[in-house]
Amino acid sequence: MGGVCPADEALGISQSSVSVGARELCTLMGIATDFDQSRRDLKRVGGLSLSKERMRQVTEGEGRNVAAVRDGGRFPAAWSAPQAKLPDGQTRLYAGVDGVMTPTVTQAEKDKRRKNHAIRRQQRSAAGVGNLKPLPPPKAGADEKYKEKKVGVFYNQDKTLRHVFVTAGTCEAVGPLLKSHAAQVGFEKADQTVCLIDGAVWIYRQVCLALACVQSILLDFYHLAEHVHAASRCCFGEVEARAWASKLLSLAKASDVQSLLREIDALDKRARSPVKKKGLAALRFYISERRHMLRYAQALEARQDIGSGPTEAACKTVTLRLKRPGMKWDDDNAAAVMNILAMRESGQWDDYWQAERQKAA
Repeated sequence: MGGVCPADEALGISQSSVSVGARELCTLMGIATDFDQSRRDLKRVGGLSLSKERMRQVTEGEGRNVAAVRDGGRFPAAWSAPQAKLPDGQTRLYAGVDGVMTPTVTQAEKDKRRKNHAIRRQQRSAAGVGNLKPLPPPKAGADEKYKEKKVGVFYNQDKTLRHVFVTAGTCEAVGPLLKSHAAQVGFEKADQTVCLIDGAVWIYRQVCLALACVQSILLDFYHLAEHVHAASRCCFGEVEARAWASKLLSLAKASDVQSLLREIDALDKRARSPVKKKGLAALRFYISERRHMLRYAQALEARQDIGSGPTEAACKTVTLRLKRPGMKWDDDNAAAVMNILAMRESGQWDDYWQAERQKAA
């Protein structure tokens, strides 16, 4: 894996002199499967030998570099708004944001692992083998088994153009990133801009703060449908539930929010069960709080999407590597791998590595 690359120092692996070409191969294999299997595949495909731990270090280090250059706007998007043309010549771009849970290593698991490491080191010393390096400083574990990552997506009408970003930061960290990546694809330059979200309050707030140019914020129709069907099943048998839910969703598509709320109120007056009343009250509150995002009639007339499928799909794509059986991650390392997958999903893989080679030249 010879060669010298200035970027290695930024990645924290300068001492091993990993070339850009080797980094690319390591990263390509590291995002495909677990690090032990990926090092075996790398040996077979590229003839490069390295340990499971080095494979992890290189891959996750590259992910941090990817996040830094993309989030900081130091690397151009693979496409921009003028390419998002509709048949009539206008341009339309969609934006979406969602949260997705990833498995993490808890503090209790960290403590157990470190204790086992210490025992093995004592056994090596007793056997006269010795330990070349001291244990590294302990790294704090998570307070929960799953932690939320935030995923943002920009895409065109036929979904051939996608730009994805990821952060392990707080809700407040999403707004600046959303604004930065929107600028990279020229979101505000599109003739039509639509944001499709699941109705979470934090997402709505960050969209309003970051995307002042967005013309329409819509509640994902399928999230609305889930709430409607849940309340319907709570109040009716299977056949009646489908009929009542269908009626409400038809009113929603017509953007007749008043009639939709009246239907809920009418059923609530007939209901006697506390469980039914609670379900209907929850549905009414959910719709009332998001009534300004139910402009489906206008969207359908303009042949715009009313579902956030591409955002949901992106959440699955960037987490598949993390959710393999038995896998658990430090929060920052999970975000690093997800950022590599987001870059690849955004069509920036070749350009990124070309830029890295030019920096190393």
